[in-house]
Amino acid sequence: MKKIILISTLMALILPIVAFAEVTYLSEEEYKDLSKDERIRYWENLEASLAEYQQRKSDAIAQQNEYQTRIEELKQKKTAIEEEYTQIYNAILADMEVDKTDFPAIRSKIEYFRRKTENWNDMSDQQLWSAKKAIRELIDEYNEYKKTKYAKVPDFQNDFSDLDNRIANLETSLKNARPKYYEDNYTVMKGDWLSKIAGYSFIYGDVSKWPIIYRANRDKIKDPNLIYPDQVIKIPRGLPHQWKVYRGECLWRIASYPEVYDNATKWPLIYRANKDKIKDPDLIYPNQTFDIPRD
Repeated sequence: MKKIILISTLMALILPIVAFAEVTYLSEEEYKDLSKDERIRYWENLEASLAEYQQRKSDAIAQQNEYQTRIEELKQKKTAIEEEYTQIYNAILADMEVDKTDFPAIRSKIEYFRRKTENWNDMSDQQLWSAKKAIRELIDEYNEYKKTKYAKVPDFQNDFSDLDNRIANLETSLKNARPKYYEDNYTVMKGDWLSKIAGYSFIYGDVSKWPIIYRANRDKIKDPNLIYPDQVIKIPRGLPHQWKVYRGECLWRIASYPEVYDNATKWPLIYRANKDKIKDPDLIYPNQTFDIPRD
């Protein structure tokens, strides 16, 4: 019996809460069908719901006022930060001796480099390598511009970061396009001789390799001890796939050259690859061109 009374009491407490949480609005006809007690509870629920909404409205207005106050505070902070940023920014430009009137020229230069790097995107490796001089000149031009004050203006850092990536990709593409054998040009300076040139770090870094330069330029250099300022000579890079015979050469001597096999005993490789041109391996002639087999 006590359990029934307790349950009834709890239900009496819970039901108004449920009704309060979800008020069902009755039509006029539905309202007429209610008993007196039901009408009283119905109006109590409506009044409680109205009170709840009024409280929620009051809380919302108070919260809105708090937010509005906070927004105004943040606006003031934002304005102060913007003013401080402007002062620092102008100080940076003044220190760099750059004016906003310089900006159009900087944008123009950025667009110039962007267009130039895009020119090489659709080229084959062979086309890229053929244009290597122009590409290297562009890379050098960009690197020089990066040293100027204009490349350090904060407004254009994203643009230059993009250009850095473009130039790096262009350098990688040029490197990948490099053939296994090619020739650079070198202009002889006053005081140069072949072994000195071969010893330069950007050539071979080894004075003993001067004969490689001599053999690649025998059409220009008659005496390896006599070269002249302003002569333009070829600098072989890699291992050649062909060889033009000069007077006094034989197959074993050609095979002994370091740029060929660096091993005289490998002369049969040249012979077998050129049997259509060589009838007798002991008889080869100046100006013949032989294929040099490579693995």
